[in-house]
Amino acid sequence: MKATKEAFEWVASFPKIVKASALIARIANDFVSHELEQTREHVASTVQCYMKEFGTNVHVACEKLQVLIEDAWKDVNKECLNPTIISMHLLERTLNPLCLFNDIYKDIDGYTNSSTYTRDNISLLLEHPIEI
Repeated sequence: MKATKEAFEWVASFPKIVKASALIARIANDFVSHELEQTREHVASTVQCYMKEFGTNVHVACEKLQVLIEDAWKDVNKECLNPTIISMHLLERTLNPLCLFNDIYKDIDGYTNSSTYTRDNISLLLEHPIEI
């Protein structure tokens, strides 16, 4: 795959798939780690910011943020499925890390708690590689 001027211009324009990917990664991390972050010095999480801005409780904030994540995934899927002048190889470079984030932050903070869930998933790939 060749890096073209059009590809650089496309990425620099901050297209919908890049915006959606950034939103998913940021919110998914904060969504599963906001309780742990309350126990240590940190900056405000997305959950805390939403609660403060809209005057809601943590349950409502989490529901609303989950809807934002779902809508962002719809944008990602739409961008990947609609024909475009941008190579699918480039779109995959946006999608692949997003799939990793989805696995790591789906239900738990698999990055912070990597000694169990994440380690087990990675070891499955290494011990039983997928034939391509």
